[in-house]
Amino acid sequence: MTKQETTGLDKWIDCRGGEISGLVRRLKTQRAISRRKQVVQSFSLAAGLLVIVGLGWLMLPGEPSPTEANYGGVTCSEVVKHGKQYVLHQLDPELARKINAHLGQCENCRRKMTMLRERLGLGPAKRSTDSDQHAPVSATATIAATIIP
Repeated sequence: MTKQETTGLDKWIDCRGGEISGLVRRLKTQRAISRRKQVVQSFSLAAGLLVIVGLGWLMLPGEPSPTEANYGGVTCSEVVKHGKQYVLHQLDPELARKINAHLGQCENCRRKMTMLRERLGLGPAKRSTDSDQHAPVSATATIAATIIP
């Protein structure tokens, strides 16, 4: 047995010119593509997380907008939030008084309360500063008292 037979060199075939350098180029290209995919995946994940965090931040209750009107100690968003309870006279007298003061100065909220009263079939609002008007009453009794003369 010769040395060539024992090492398996007899099965090798000589490379054509440029074959190894072509292989190196293909491997480098594949590695670059793999890196680009990783970068794109990382940016996609980061963008997705930013969107989720941003939406979560928007959903959290926060301070009222600095441009939101604050008359009578309540903001427009608080008036809207308690609007149905207000028109049905179901609020505590202190909050009802604050909303009355707000409505006295805020045309936009007055308009919203008028539309809410109409939607609920309550008719025009009675202007009063008497906080007893907003003592808790059942909605049925309030609607009946408003509709039936």
